[in-house]
Formats: sequence, structure tokens, C-alpha cells
Amino acid sequence: MSDNAKSPKTGHYSPALDLRKHPPGTMFCSFCGKPQYDVKKLIAGPGVFICNECVALCEKIMADTPDPNPAEIKNLDTLETPTVLGMIKGYNMAYIQVRDRMQEAVDILRKREVSWADIAAALGVSRQAAWERFS
Repeated sequence: MSDNAKSPKTGHYSPALDLRKHPPGTMFCSFCGKPQYDVKKLIAGPGVFICNECVALCEKIMADTPDPNPAEIKNLDTLETPTVLGMIKGYNMAYIQVRDRMQEAVDILRKREVSWADIAAALGVSRQAAWERFS
């Protein structure tokens, strides 16, 4: 992890500041933002990744905290503004990663001469919509 990727405000690692130093196609943990080169394992899901360090943290949280009462789980619209603002930073990071991976996948398909119609069908959108989004 680069010192240049630390937030000047908090001093904490900031994935958004680290994205540009990695080659295209680099995968990042969707939770902590670390690149694949900085973790032991990176597990892939549909458009998301989680590293071994975040899995270990989740295991600790699951073991150390009681099960929540479903009635006490808050909906997004009931959370305080600072909490929602903090959440959208994470959402944006995930969005950037998914957007870039989608573009990379479409670029590979187009190099293989896969038609816009086939790409659109896989995405569940019109051919025109796929072309406008990815060309």
C-alpha cells in the first residue's frame, strides 16, 4: 500500500487514491479496496471481490457480536446523513470497480467479434443501449 494512497485528512488507506497506480484489470477488494497484489487471497463474486483479511474481520465480527434483532435493523432512509454519506463512498468504489470490469469484459468480447446484439442480450438491454454504454 502506497503512502500516496493515504487520505491526507484521516491518514487512513484510501482505495480511491490508489486506483491509478495499478495496471488495467487489477482487482480490488470491494470492502477495504486493497489491490490483489496486497492481499494473500481475493475471492470473486458477481461483480465484487473480498480479500482474506476482510473475511477474517467478518468472522471475528460474527463470532464476537450477538445476532441482531431484525426489527432493529435500520433501512437506508432512516439512517443519519453522515452515515449515508460514508456509505456512498463505499458504493462509489464498488461502482468504479464494476464499471471498469464491465468495460474490460465488453472490450474482450468485441475483440472476439461478439456482436452488440449478443452483448445486449446478455445484459438484458437493447443493442443500442449496449453500444452507447460501452463503445
